[in-house]
Formats: sequence, structure tokens, C-alpha cells
Amino acid sequence: MAFFALDYLKNGKVDFLDRLTDYDKKHLIDSIRESKNRVNIINGFINILKDDMPYFCYDIIYDIPEFSDIALEIVRIDVINYNKLDSILSNTYYGDRLLDQYLDYFINKDDEYIRVISKYALNNNKVLLINKLSRNSNLHVRYIFMEYLINNNISMLDSIYDDISKYTTSITYEENEQLTLFPKLINVKDISNLAYLLLKNNRLKDYYNIKEFILREYKANYLASLLLGNDQEKEFIKDSDRLFDSSIDSRLSIYLDNRYSKYIKKELLDKLNRIVNCFHKDKYDYDLLMTYMMGLGKQLEEYVDKYLEYSRRKDYEYVGGGTTCSCYRIGDYAFKLVKTKWSYEDIICPDLYLIVKNLEENYLRDGRGIVKAGLEVQKYLSRRADNLDIRYFHLFDQELNRLGYKRTDTLTKGSRGENTMLLDSYKDADCDNPERLPEWFKEYPLVLIDRDRIYRKDNKCIKQLRSGGY
Repeated sequence: MAFFALDYLKNGKVDFLDRLTDYDKKHLIDSIRESKNRVNIINGFINILKDDMPYFCYDIIYDIPEFSDIALEIVRIDVINYNKLDSILSNTYYGDRLLDQYLDYFINKDDEYIRVISKYALNNNKVLLINKLSRNSNLHVRYIFMEYLINNNISMLDSIYDDISKYTTSITYEENEQLTLFPKLINVKDISNLAYLLLKNNRLKDYYNIKEFILREYKANYLASLLLGNDQEKEFIKDSDRLFDSSIDSRLSIYLDNRYSKYIKKELLDKLNRIVNCFHKDKYDYDLLMTYMMGLGKQLEEYVDKYLEYSRRKDYEYVGGGTTCSCYRIGDYAFKLVKTKWSYEDIICPDLYLIVKNLEENYLRDGRGIVKAGLEVQKYLSRRADNLDIRYFHLFDQELNRLGYKRTDTLTKGSRGENTMLLDSYKDADCDNPERLPEWFKEYPLVLIDRDRIYRKDNKCIKQLRSGGY
């Protein structure tokens, strides 16, 4: 079939293409590109199909030098993945024109595109393109260029940057640049990685300059985890207290590891120990460790200090845990170490008087919007609702429906425990005017304590993890 198809195309016979499936077309494209006679085959159909089937044609000719003019004429940037772009830049003359027109589109699409373009710019000494990447206003683009430069063309570093540490903010030091007193800072993960790459490549002066900049300008950083995870323990030990105290993700890991905790001042360990004790279940809580490893440890410490100061009682205890979180009472407040949420809607839970209010809420999501870690702080509720007359739960559902929402989880006596409690007073409800609330609620202020699985009634395609039972 492939042989006859190629022969048909070579002779300008194209009607059969309408009967092919997408899979067959892809196979045909590969066959044409791999043929030793591909130029003659393409010449047979390209002028017939380039207007009616530009995507099909472009997928065949995008990097074939003999067809660069036509490729530029019918270019379809939405089908150019980074491998195609690499081949276009390596094999055709129209790559420069493509980048002149679509550079911003490519570099804001994916990191791999930035690396491909960086390789092309550096290997071919494209001065203007190098300048656009090395001083780019998008600081992540600038970092990826720096990363590629250090890993692959480090001999060019000093000719591109007089001092690379100067270019980790939005300032570019270009002529006639309007300076600001508050320049944007490069992402903390990016600048931490940049510092490590410089150390790894023995650019010690640059490493120390950027390290001090990080410790001065950023609230926390990833230096400790990068050093300890890449056989740079000696560099960590040199400055263990500052690196431990400023670590986003490794403070608890270091605290628990005698190999490294012995290098940390006792007062710093004692300070963290006070936090760890509040979340004590066994030797330590795995959910607490994950909270720190996901970068929420510093925020958690601030919340503990803040709400213990507000509390009348100063003790703490483990309340319980489930699939999505572990819950602790600390002082007068409930702290939830969130592992995930069943919902991954943009707004995971509405603010309604029927739902306990989050005093603090911090979620980390992946690219799909699924929560991978989080923190919630609520007023701790001790009044159980599982002994209420069932009619109050029906009233709850009626009111939830009136407000425009539905639920996909149980309220009481569910397989995963109780999802409702009673407020200490209806006046604590999450609303502006509690006096206007229904009388039944004033008598029994029933609230949902699990802020999840509540959706708009008109939402026909809810974003909920399937393992949530929906």
C-alpha cells in the first residue's frame, strides 16, 4: 500500500488521501520522509496540496532544505514541537526568519524550546539572539538560557555576562534602561539551581556571589537540598546554620538526620523541635515530613506561632487522619496537613456559612490543578453533630441547594468518619450578618468541616479525582 501511495503522489494523484485515517496519514508522512526518492515524490503533489492540506504538507517538508520556501509559506507553528524546531534550525535557512517572527511564542511554550533555541544561538554565534535570551524580560527564560550555557558552553560565560550574578533580577544593564528600586527577582528554585550549577562547574566566585544574594534577598531557598542531594556536603557544612535556617524543603530532613543535624546550632534545632512536637504521632509524622519537603514548612511554622499566641490553651494533640489530610489540634485551632483534595476545581470550596471557615489556606497544585500538598487552619470544633435528628441534615441539604451548590460526600456516619460538626455559636458562621441566618441553624449551627466535594449545581463536568468515589 505504501509503495502504491508514494507512486500515486509522485504522479500527482491525491484523491485517495481523503479516504485515509489520521493514523494512515501519519504512517504515509513517515514513509515519504524516509524515502530515498522523497524530493521527487514531494514535487509531484506539493503544489496541488499546499493550500488545501497545509498541515499534511508541512509535516512532510518542514526541515527538508529543498522545500524551505514552501515550508515558510505554509508554516504551521502549532505543529512544531521542540524536536521539529531543532531540525528546522539545523537543516533549513528559514529558521532565523521563523524565530524573528515567533521567538516569544516558542520560548514561552516550554523549557525544551528554550534549550533548543539556546543551542542554536550559541553554536552559531547568533549575537542578537543570544542577547534576547540572556537578557530576556521573562526571568525563567533567562535562567534556562543560563542553565544551558553553563552545562554546554561554559567557555562562553564570561563573554556573555561580565558578572552572571548581576543578571538574576529584571535589570538587564542595557543602554538607556529605566532602572527601578524594586527589580523583580528570579524564581527562587531557578536561582538556587543556578547557584548549584556554578558550584558544580567550579565557578566558585560566581557561586558565592549568588549564594550571598539568595541569603540576603530571599525569605527561603533550595540550597541545602541541592547541596546535600548532590554530594556537596562539605559546602553545606561550611555554612550549615544559615543554609538550614533558610531551607524551603530540607529543614525537617536535616533535623531528623544525625549526619547533618550535629552541625546545626542547638537553639535552631530547639526552635524546630517545638514545632515538630505539636505534630507528634509516632517518631514523627510522615505527612509533616512531606509538608516540609513540598516547601510549606516555613509557612506552617509561622501559622503555629501565630495561632498559639491567639489561643487560650497552649497544648496540642493529634485528632485524626484520612486519605486527604492529617488533622491536629494546636491550642484552640485545627491544623490540617493536606495531602490532596478530591476536587481540583479552580475554586476547591466556596465560602458559605454552611462550611467551616478556613483562617489560613495554602495549596500546591500540579499542572492539571490537582492538589499535591497544602495547609489549612480552622477554629477547632469540639461539638459533635452525629447525634442530631436527621431532619437537620435534610435542612442543610435544602439550604445548600438554595445557595446553588451540591455535594458528593456524606455529611455524617460515612465510611471515612464525620464530615460535619457544630459551631460553638451560630455567630461564628462564615457570613456578614449571622442574625439573618435560618432559625434552625441558630439552634444547631451545623457546618461541613471537610472543605471539599462541594460544587455548583450547574457544573455538569466536575473536576474530582476518581478515587474519591464519584
